[in-house]
Amino acid sequence: MKRTINRAQFLRGDISGTRQGIRPPWSKAEAQFTDLCQRCEDCISVCPERILVKGSGGFPHVDFSRGPCTFCRACVEACRHQAFNTPQETEAAAWELDVSITESCLSLRGIVCRSCGDACETAAIRFQLKTGGRSAPQVIDHLCTGCGECFAVCPSRAISILPNQRDCAA
Repeated sequence: MKRTINRAQFLRGDISGTRQGIRPPWSKAEAQFTDLCQRCEDCISVCPERILVKGSGGFPHVDFSRGPCTFCRACVEACRHQAFNTPQETEAAAWELDVSITESCLSLRGIVCRSCGDACETAAIRFQLKTGGRSAPQVIDHLCTGCGECFAVCPSRAISILPNQRDCAA
């Protein structure tokens, strides 16, 4: 089966055509979200952190380079189109994201930096001492809320945050 990708996917390096932006917290599954979302930008305009931006197709997505998500639920409350799960519908976390640390991490290169670990309120990033005096950062998945604070403070942009593949399959 031949898959086509658009220019934006190509420029993002999404050659498979399967990557998407990170939707706001508590968004419904991708297919359901894009069916329900009217691209009215209400959620974008009420975000106190200003991390929600207009993404591909005009749908909102999170830009962690602007800062972390505080999980205030303003986006959920502003939506008039039921594109979000409400607290009554789910007790699950706001979202499931895959957070990883790439090879461009300063600490992995022998430069003392613990910005991501210092910024993480849940202590989801820990450093393990390696031979040669280097510390290797590790993401503890079950502690990570996906707030993006680590991404916002990383001087080398070594944090990768992507939607969990289970979330994209819908």
